[in-house]
Amino acid sequence: MAGIKEIAKRTGLSLATVSRVFNNSPLVSPKTRAKVLKVAEELDYRPNIMAAALRSGKSKIIGVVVPEVNNYFFSGIINGIEKIVSNSGYNIIISQSHESQEKEDTALNSFLTLQVEGILMSISTETTNYSFIQKIIKNKIPIVFFDRVPTLDSINSVTLNDHLGAYLATEHLLNQNCKHLLHIAGDPYVSIFKERKNGFLDAIAKKDAKNIKHQSVSLTTDIKKDQKTLKDLFQKNPSIDGIFAFGDEIGLHVLNLLKELGIDVPNMVKLIGFGNANFSNLTQPKISTIDQECSEMGELAAEILLKNLENPNTKIETKVLSPRLVIRESTKPDQN
Repeated sequence: MAGIKEIAKRTGLSLATVSRVFNNSPLVSPKTRAKVLKVAEELDYRPNIMAAALRSGKSKIIGVVVPEVNNYFFSGIINGIEKIVSNSGYNIIISQSHESQEKEDTALNSFLTLQVEGILMSISTETTNYSFIQKIIKNKIPIVFFDRVPTLDSINSVTLNDHLGAYLATEHLLNQNCKHLLHIAGDPYVSIFKERKNGFLDAIAKKDAKNIKHQSVSLTTDIKKDQKTLKDLFQKNPSIDGIFAFGDEIGLHVLNLLKELGIDVPNMVKLIGFGNANFSNLTQPKISTIDQECSEMGELAAEILLKNLENPNTKIETKVLSPRLVIRESTKPDQN
């Protein structure tokens, strides 16, 4: 593959001028830049990013850590991040923790080795030791957390008001005259799921807790075991008429299980999820849910990070997004 010497020869420009083009120098005129890029394309030239980083002392790389890339919520956040970062001159490296603190720390260590200039991160369900995160902060590498945030002071973050989201979901079930509610709760050690459970309980307390039966059940990651747990629960509690699931994916599993048990949704049981995943609008019936504004979350997190990269003295920002209730067929009034 041709190098910048060949490009300089073809264009009649100096090596320094060609280098400035690939380093996005403001000293290069638009006409010269276009000339160099045209020849580079003809020669199929690709600049060596790592070599440029060693010369300049700047990697132009942003590291992103998410629990799971194939999760609709986090993929939506990544889309939001890419939308903002794409024209900034930075490149993105994405790493998955798979809900493991060990893998999360390994990813952060790799980012340090690569000399990333900033990090965007949502912590894993296992993360309780923040020593590696504190090491990142100590090294003055800008970091912005989204969705799941460590309990540390003075950190940039973009989160959702999970308490309000759960409150709206539960209030909606109560407004549909549900009298026996079931909350399928997430990991009790993860802050966002704690907030959703509190929102569920607060909505019931405000309505009239004495006349509303309610219970919560936390599941494992074993689908077969969880299905048996829920099946036994529904069979022992036939009066359950409203279900709030901590996420749309578990909501889909519940919908399929209810169909298997011959329990009609929404005529016998009303069901609402959390997240507004694409598939929640494709099921039969379509699942009511809470929109988490994932794309906006990614965009805001990226904007905050870019501001910090431009000015290290930028003030700490904590943004909290408001959830939105999305009403669909699974919670509509009885059709009988």
